[in-house]
Amino acid sequence: MLQKYNIQPQPTPPRAKSLRFKSIRVAGARAESDCDGPFDKTWANLGAGLFAVMSDRNLRGKSSILNLLYAVIRGEFRGRVKADVWKWLEIVDVTYEIDGILHRTELRKDVGEEDPAKAKARVSRSGSDGSWVPLYDGDGGEGLKSQTEQLMMAELTFSPIYAHNSKTGGHAHGWPLISSALFLSSSTNAKALFGDVTIDGIPLRLLQLFIGLPWVSTYSAALTAQKEVEESRAARPDQSALYKGLAKRLETVNAKLETARESVKKVDDRSRKRVELNDLDQQMVTLREVADSTRAAFEVADVSLQKIAESFEKARQRVQQLEDEKSAGYSFRKLSPSCCPACEAKYKEVVAAPGSTGDGSTCLLCKNDIPQGTEDFEEDHIQLAKDEVDALDASLKLAREKQKAAEKSANNAAIELRKAKDRVSALQVDLAAKVPDTELEIVQLEAQAAQLRDLMGDGATSTSSDANTDAADKVLRAATDVTKELMVDMQSEILKQISQSVMLLSRKFGMPNATEMQLDNGGRLKVKQGGAIEWFSNLTMGERLRIKIAVALAAVEVARERGHGRHPGLMVIDSPASEEVVDKDFEAMLDSVATAASEIGGVQIIIGTTARPSVEAVVPIEHRLHAKGDDYVF
Repeated sequence: MLQKYNIQPQPTPPRAKSLRFKSIRVAGARAESDCDGPFDKTWANLGAGLFAVMSDRNLRGKSSILNLLYAVIRGEFRGRVKADVWKWLEIVDVTYEIDGILHRTELRKDVGEEDPAKAKARVSRSGSDGSWVPLYDGDGGEGLKSQTEQLMMAELTFSPIYAHNSKTGGHAHGWPLISSALFLSSSTNAKALFGDVTIDGIPLRLLQLFIGLPWVSTYSAALTAQKEVEESRAARPDQSALYKGLAKRLETVNAKLETARESVKKVDDRSRKRVELNDLDQQMVTLREVADSTRAAFEVADVSLQKIAESFEKARQRVQQLEDEKSAGYSFRKLSPSCCPACEAKYKEVVAAPGSTGDGSTCLLCKNDIPQGTEDFEEDHIQLAKDEVDALDASLKLAREKQKAAEKSANNAAIELRKAKDRVSALQVDLAAKVPDTELEIVQLEAQAAQLRDLMGDGATSTSSDANTDAADKVLRAATDVTKELMVDMQSEILKQISQSVMLLSRKFGMPNATEMQLDNGGRLKVKQGGAIEWFSNLTMGERLRIKIAVALAAVEVARERGHGRHPGLMVIDSPASEEVVDKDFEAMLDSVATAASEIGGVQIIIGTTARPSVEAVVPIEHRLHAKGDDYVF
């Protein structure tokens, strides 16, 4: 588990390795200034002890020299190096010792070039024969920065500082952060007690690193991993609530699936309706033929009936006519008329008169035939007419029955045809109605249900994950607790020693009212001054700069006294006399710095300051880079 999170034991207090500058050369051409022209300045023979970059006037290049030294060991230019100075430069050549081994960083660029990536850089190490062994040849941008960081971390045996916060999660700090504790400047906001960064408890981590506490790297790595595990567990959703939510969604999907499957049955009924419609289409042909034929038969029977009825009526009228005629002749004869009823002439005279041209059978007056024995003949005609009426009556009855039967058949056929048409219309309406693609919906719902069941699983997966996380958290907590216990007692003792040293140095640096300082295990410094207690971050800029210098010196001093620690023994202090440091306090500060450099031994302290007698009193002349009068440092 510890290997998984790259947690390595570091039980032995490390041996400090040294870092010291040996020389610096800067060359180029100044432009658009009050002193244009080429320059080529070398400051050599640097080593252990107190060194000073001095000028009689301000703004003469002191900070630029210090910032170039800082840029070289970070491999990152254009950080603190001013833009105009960077443009003037053509050559930067710095040599430095890492634990006694000479190294060199060279930078070549065109004067006026602003992009570090277009500069050519070389990092090399001295060989046994005095030659330079190249370690890096490339651009002066990210490549140089990465190479320098790896070189410093490896040669000085520093491990990354692991940290974790809620905004960025777990991450590691490397050489740029560690090296920030070696440079102190009044130009930066001194909120951090040690170094420049206040987040992630970095000041305390740096202090722990430099004083060489055993187990501190192990503790920081375990604590970072523990916070990551805790954060991942806190970010993990509530499994029981998730399971309930999935179960509810599955229930909803199953209900929709059941409804869709019922809809499929209705869709199947539509198929049956289509079959029925096809059958009805075929039946309609037959029914329409039957309806047409029965209708035609009815019309034929109806016409026949009408004709027979007309014949019957005529026959019946003829019988009536014959009987009327018979009755009229009989009555005429019974009357025995003596004259013509029309002309009233004497019948016998007219009929029997001599000279008449008639044959006695025709009335000469009315020209009608004179009846001659007609009674039997009329009866025969009447009887024949009656026989014809009887026959026609029988035919009429038969025709009526046929017409009625044909009408019934036609009506029945029409009814069946209409029923079929109505059913066809109803089926067409049903089939014309739009229905959803139920089969596709069922496939989608089944897929959703399967996915939900997979997510729900049987609870084994989530249980296993929870168990692994809990196990990791348990192991990491144990590692954190054990390593913290192993180092906390020593840390408290060392921080107490540093606190006492810081208070004494701060009083020398111009804080005589400081009576008590306490550096707690959280890396916070509590200062009792003039009877009031205040935290470091609430002090004035001048007070914070004094204390930062004091803490840096105390960390080196305490580590060297105890014989272990990782501080490389390099301190660069820019403008320590600023921030309302009066000459007397500055002299005391310089005296303390010089004493520390002398007593601690092996350390290199480089300060940048204006020329003062107090500086000349403690810094040997051969340790000075002094721009006198109106001169520039380079």
